[in-house]
Amino acid sequence: MSLSTLTQLLNEGQSTYVCYDLGRLVQPISNDDFAAIEQQQQPYPYPVQGHACFAIVFWPKLATTEQDPYLWFLKFPVDERGLLEQSTVQEFITQVITLLGQQVTHALSAEQEKQLQQSPYLFTPTEAKRAALHAKLSLRWQRSPSIHFELAQTALQEPKHWQQVGVQGLHDVCTRLESLPESAQAIANSFSQYPAPLRQALAIALEHQQLPAELSATFAADIQQHSASDARADLLRSLARQPLTPQLVAAIEHVLAQPSSDEVIICCARLWEAFDPLAQPSVSLELLLDAVATQEPAVFAALITDLLRLPNLRPHVLVMLRRDDLSQQLRQAWQTFTGAN
Repeated sequence: MSLSTLTQLLNEGQSTYVCYDLGRLVQPISNDDFAAIEQQQQPYPYPVQGHACFAIVFWPKLATTEQDPYLWFLKFPVDERGLLEQSTVQEFITQVITLLGQQVTHALSAEQEKQLQQSPYLFTPTEAKRAALHAKLSLRWQRSPSIHFELAQTALQEPKHWQQVGVQGLHDVCTRLESLPESAQAIANSFSQYPAPLRQALAIALEHQQLPAELSATFAADIQQHSASDARADLLRSLARQPLTPQLVAAIEHVLAQPSSDEVIICCARLWEAFDPLAQPSVSLELLLDAVATQEPAVFAALITDLLRLPNLRPHVLVMLRRDDLSQQLRQAWQTFTGAN
């Protein structure tokens, strides 16, 4: 039997598996959606620099709960429509079968492990994304958090020992905030007053989570009380996975009225779904593009390219950039970009 997708490979290998997106945010992808993405039946929704990034976590179907799963961090190119380049997936499958056959959950020898790690389709995510994934998996499987969990809880309530807090501990706390009301309240009360390194690391941990509704509302309200600052940018980043509400829309509009460069980048890279004209409510896409146009040419080029790679936004961005009533700054920035490309 010829195997052309990872879904087929894992099923033929009698494996149970779950899939997580590791592109922009760490979030689960259903097995059905993953299979559809592999077969080009739907685009990969979150490309980063022209690639799809996945974590595939798998284990033998008859494994005991104590057995550690296998984990592949995979990165495949996508085309401008967001469709996965199937030939690269096929090449990785061929590499795996050459080394392991179809029994992908067999233990690897040191030499096999070394050869597999040489695959161009395996990559190492950032420490923060690895921590986010491990925190989500431990919660999913009802396992205890890491040994760094309690210190992180303590530091968020009284940050005098914040320099000793581990990244994994912060992610463990943030993943469990729904069941940690005291930690959620401490974050709501103290976020802007935390030392900058702690606040920034916390924002990176929070961006992968759907926050408790009260904490999300507090952050959105706090944003509207701030002018551009590192603290406001961190508040904005923390809201990356929140469902759109009128209050969040108002907060983003407040930011884009006078944004910093970091805030424009966060809106494009983390909050892009807020600007989908088909979403209700949504933030004006034109407002975002006008803010992007205020950036220096190299940043404008990077951001507009990034937005055009997002399948849900691409058609709307292209329609808007063809309009006759663009602001002069946006028209000039777009003409400069297209002239250079």
